[in-house]
This record gives sequence, structure tokens and C-alpha cells, in this order.
Amino acid sequence: MTRMLGTADLALLEAMFDALTECPFFMKDRQLRYVAANPAMARLCGVRHPEELIGRHASDVFSAPLARKYEAWDKAVLDTGRAQRNRLAVAAPPGVAPSWLLFSRLPVHSATGAVVGVAATARRLRPHDSAILTSHRLKLVVDRIQRRFTEPLNLTKLAALARISPSQLERDFVRLFGMTPQDFLTNVRMEHALALLDQNLSIAEIAYRCGYADQSAFTRRFRLTIGATPREYRARQEGKVHAK
Repeated sequence: MTRMLGTADLALLEAMFDALTECPFFMKDRQLRYVAANPAMARLCGVRHPEELIGRHASDVFSAPLARKYEAWDKAVLDTGRAQRNRLAVAAPPGVAPSWLLFSRLPVHSATGAVVGVAATARRLRPHDSAILTSHRLKLVVDRIQRRFTEPLNLTKLAALARISPSQLERDFVRLFGMTPQDFLTNVRMEHALALLDQNLSIAEIAYRCGYADQSAFTRRFRLTIGATPREYRARQEGKVHAK
């Protein structure tokens, strides 16, 4: 914990988030273990005290599918050093009523600039929150995009699924997620690309599996989103492994 932040810094950060009773907050190390959490996060995980989360993994408190999703998001931040904002998820630990949340994650850097952890906050959507109505409509669209991310985006069909107009769908996406449906699709594809780059697959095969018929188009989009080409990213990750 002290390797990630100074003791005084971490104590101040925890005190600040302890005061936010409706805003879950946590920090994890590179092994995806909780190293800090506030009471709101403890309640979300179905435990009584934040200390009960320290040293544990998401799989210890959430169902396997949710834990895999959360840890994939964590790993993407750790691997790329890039923040994630407004990722919609339903948290449903055993014995706790499901909650709609918008998660935002930030990389935690050491004094030397290395990414040594991930910090996250979540905004809970309440029944009286106008965003909850939007989230119910968009959940069908989000699920469709995540299941069929290799297909081109068809805004008309997605809007029909949510029973709203295409223009309303775009406005709702921007208001809730801070991005358009096309940007959301790109993020989903890039998350899958990052996972596939850990495997012994060609860049052309990864591009195809992520919905790109043209490898050069995939490379351009990857560089714009991640900040490096797929080959550069893979070489960087392999260098980290060899350095351990």
C-alpha cells in the first residue's frame, strides 16, 4: 500500500472517500488485490467493514462473470496506463440487492512514473435519478454491442431495440457514458484486442476477431485509442515480462 502512495496521502484519500457515503471507492495493486476501500464499497460488496476487502480479489465478493468483467477493466487500465470513464455495470454480490453503477478507473503511478495500481469510483444510479431510466433502455443496447462487437454498428437497429429514435439513442449514450455508440463499440473492440495481444496471434487475426476487415484500419484505431500500435504495445508488454 505504501509503495503506491505515501501513508499520509493514502490516509487523506481514504478519509475523503469515507465521507462520500454514496460513492464506492477502491484501490487495487497490480495483482488486482484490494488495498483500500471506503464504507460505500464495503456495502456494495456485501461486507460490513472496508478492512474485510483488503487483500481480497473481486472473485471473492462478486459472481464469476462480474468479477471477470471488473478485473478485465482493471487490467486494461494497468496495461495501458489510460483512464476508463463511465462504464455501466450491475453489481450484485450474494445477499445484496443489484445496483446500477457507472464506474470510472484511473491508473496509480509510483514516484518513478510506473503504473503500480488502479483507483476507481462509482456513481450509483438511484430510482429517482433520471439516468436510471436511460440506463434500463441502454442496457439492451450495451449487451447487444458487447455480444456482437465484431459486427458493424447499425444505429437504426440498436435504436429500435431500445424503442427510441437513433438521434435519441446517441444523445442518451453521450449523456450517460460521455461517448457515442460508435465510440463505445470501439472501446469494446480495443478491450478485446488488448486481451488477444497476450496470445500468440498475428495482428491480422486479432484485427479480424475484433471486427476489422482491414488490418491497417485496426492499427490506426488502436494507435488513436491506446497510444501505440498493436506491435508496439505487444513489444512493450513482452519487455515487462522479461524484466520481471
